[in-house]
Amino acid sequence: MTDAARLLALKQIADLMSDRDIARLGKALAQKARTEALLRALDHTSQPTDLGPAVVGQVVDRYGMWTSNRRIVLNQQLARDTASWMIAREAAQKVFGRAQVLQSLLKKK
Repeated sequence: MTDAARLLALKQIADLMSDRDIARLGKALAQKARTEALLRALDHTSQPTDLGPAVVGQVVDRYGMWTSNRRIVLNQQLARDTASWMIAREAAQKVFGRAQVLQSLLKKK
């Protein structure tokens, strides 16, 4: 196998790895966006209007406690999602860089 053929084979492998890592990056970004949307949804609530003031107060208090707990869980999930996204982004950048180097070497040959 000649050097040019080896470089071409390496470039094809690098392209496949780049596609794989870009797909992983997209998946991580989508998961992060879903978690962010769930967090934003906690801020958009409406109060019940057909209940008495005492019942409305209890509902609002209990919902407030639930949203506080849910926000804690979602913020932890968002931290994990952000870390996964950052790792996937770094991996995609490395593989993309390798593919670009191989492409430039192929152009020189």
